[in-house]
Amino acid sequence: MSTSSSRPAIFYGWIIVATTFLIALVTVGGRSAFGVFVVPMSEEFGWSRSTISLAAALGFLVNGLSQPFVGRLFDTLGGRKIILASLATFGVTTVLLALTFHIVFLILVFGVIMSIAWSGASLTTTSALLSRWFQRQRATVLSLSTAGASAGGLLLVPLAMAVLQRTDWRITWVVLGVLVLVVALPLAFFFLRNDPTDLGLLPDGAQPSADGSQGNPTRAAVG
Repeated sequence: MSTSSSRPAIFYGWIIVATTFLIALVTVGGRSAFGVFVVPMSEEFGWSRSTISLAAALGFLVNGLSQPFVGRLFDTLGGRKIILASLATFGVTTVLLALTFHIVFLILVFGVIMSIAWSGASLTTTSALLSRWFQRQRATVLSLSTAGASAGGLLLVPLAMAVLQRTDWRITWVVLGVLVLVVALPLAFFFLRNDPTDLGLLPDGAQPSADGSQGNPTRAAVG
């Protein structure tokens, strides 16, 4: 009875899932909002829409090319450190986009630095982290985490447009960056853990058998 009462009400892995959901929401949502900036930035600087879209296209290329290197760092340093550093860089560079004055600045900050940071906080990285916490319910939790990306597009793109209409594009970039720094980064800092063994747990909240091995997974908590 004492063993049962000492079990947590919720397996800590579900807190990891909620955290990665919100990380995907603010990062993917903020990056997806790039489209709302094309017209106002083009009008202010006299850039053609194809020129300003070059930064977005380069960003996707850099993001894809950097994934293997970020994955290697994940295996070496651990997911928590990579995600925290990436979120901090992502948030700061988003705020810095408010200082855009030249197309080269936009390409460097958005197309290169921010895109590499996005790789470190991407669904690929958070999914690798979640895979350490869940085995039997892995598909479910990865789907829930991925849903955060869709929620980000649904919520943050209209939010960015609303802020843009009421202020200007520079303030809108600041708002999106601050969301990453005050929502996603603190959540990741306080709640993300690399592995269930860091907290003395087993994947899926399983309990070790009498001989000390994991044995057949049994729910340690209500999921």
